[in-house]
Amino acid sequence: MTPPPVAVIGAGVIGAAVAQRLAEKGIAVILLDRAEPGSGTTAASYAWVNANQKLPRAYFDLSGAAMEDYRRLAWRLAPAPWYHLDGNLIWFHDPTRAAALWENVQRLQAWGYAAEMLPARVVLSDLEPGLAIPDPEMPVGWFSQEAWVDAIALTHRLVEAVRNAGGRVLTGPDREVVAIGREGKRVSTVTLRGGQTLPVASVINAAGTDAGRVAAMVGRDLPMAPQLGLAVRAEIPEGGDPLHRPVETDNIAVRPDGPARVFLVLPIDAEVELGDMRPGPVPLDDPLVAQLMTWGAEAAPGLVAARPIAALAAERPIPADGFPCIGSVPGIPDYVEAVTHSGVTLAPLIARSLADEMLGEPGNPLLASFRPDRFP
Repeated sequence: MTPPPVAVIGAGVIGAAVAQRLAEKGIAVILLDRAEPGSGTTAASYAWVNANQKLPRAYFDLSGAAMEDYRRLAWRLAPAPWYHLDGNLIWFHDPTRAAALWENVQRLQAWGYAAEMLPARVVLSDLEPGLAIPDPEMPVGWFSQEAWVDAIALTHRLVEAVRNAGGRVLTGPDREVVAIGREGKRVSTVTLRGGQTLPVASVINAAGTDAGRVAAMVGRDLPMAPQLGLAVRAEIPEGGDPLHRPVETDNIAVRPDGPARVFLVLPIDAEVELGDMRPGPVPLDDPLVAQLMTWGAEAAPGLVAARPIAALAAERPIPADGFPCIGSVPGIPDYVEAVTHSGVTLAPLIARSLADEMLGEPGNPLLASFRPDRFP
């Protein structure tokens, strides 16, 4: 008889990364999701791999280590066309935000992070000539070791690797987990909406914004504070790539998204009301979609011809205190949580640490401040 598998609930980038790492290590695994891999929050993620604005120091150190894990993941899954180590540029016209950017760069430099302020004339000459920064001396933050990821392509690559290593991937409405069974205190089964009940050795909750519902199935109260965000994919009909790397300025962040395409989002701290917008596809004629396109063209005039091809509102899966919740839950044997904002940045590190722990090895010590036991 074969041993029951580890069930990973959620086929976003975190769940796919965890399942891939487990399968690679020879652990039987089954990846479950009611939707297609990478089609939820992962599809709407800006996918900025960074430790730029992560506070306190423990969160910064964790995110910095995760940036290194991405390099290892790209080498291990080479070729890695989904990984783009192109750096990142930030500038603000608003004086308060510009001053905060200066302070952030000074803090990052003191902590050994690759951060510096460059005059706009240097940025326009050497890095990103297509930006609209009229003052040649305006300070611009340059973060050379930051990257962006095609999160959908990465997730599909990880899912492929799960299958290649002998893992199972079950997705679609009938594969939604509706119950988790227990024998005594230990997790023993998962029941799917289609009626199947599968024996499992353990459950990893990587369900993103649905993580609270999954946690409740084992009697766990996982407090969540999701935030709604808006993302727009656009294409440039006549071709060309007006941006070489992610850039952020007042109210808009925009990055490349493949040949003749860009990806625009409202930054998490943008002072923009989304009104009664709900998670899911957003009509392309929505005024907020047009506003993002306008802000994008103001930052990079080459985007004036860009046309939106998809818009998605998605909730960011944020635990109530704003920090990752990673690891085993005391009192519920064989139940593990992997829930966080910045999931794209942290996914490879989380996957490596959880796989090590399931093999009886120490997990990453940088996760010590982000374990589930902080929530009673």
